[in-house]
Amino acid sequence: MSTTSRLGRAALVLVAALVTTMATSCRDIDVVTESYATMAEARAAGAHGRADVPQGLPEGVYELRTASDRNSERRWGLFNFPQADADAVRSVLGADEIALAGVECDIPGRIEWWPTLLRGLVNAEHAKAAGLQAYRSRQGGLIVVVNWKQGRAYYWKG
Repeated sequence: MSTTSRLGRAALVLVAALVTTMATSCRDIDVVTESYATMAEARAAGAHGRADVPQGLPEGVYELRTASDRNSERRWGLFNFPQADADAVRSVLGADEIALAGVECDIPGRIEWWPTLLRGLVNAEHAKAAGLQAYRSRQGGLIVVVNWKQGRAYYWKG
């Protein structure tokens, strides 16, 4: 094989790698993150109306973080709740726990507040060992993973 042929192939491989890198790195450029101290603050900012937070959460919810792709229905978030509001949080969820085996969470890597345990293909055994239980939301098609003892929930769609 001639030197010219080898250089041509190397150039093609390099161009293909660059195109792939550029295409995947721009995928999550429209993901917007926001933080709210209280549920009232999230409502006032319009997060509830945009469905960035699950519908029907009680006012006692606090320390909310959201990330949403404005060009799709993909969204992620977390919130804390006092034990006194656990029943109100349960009312937002479907009655039956769902299995996490085979569930994937495709959150952008730059969302640093999202736990590594819930990135990519979720390891159901590890999630259970961490005290997490999963549900579907009654509205909005979200997967909601809750640690009832800690009073913390994570949710996503897409």
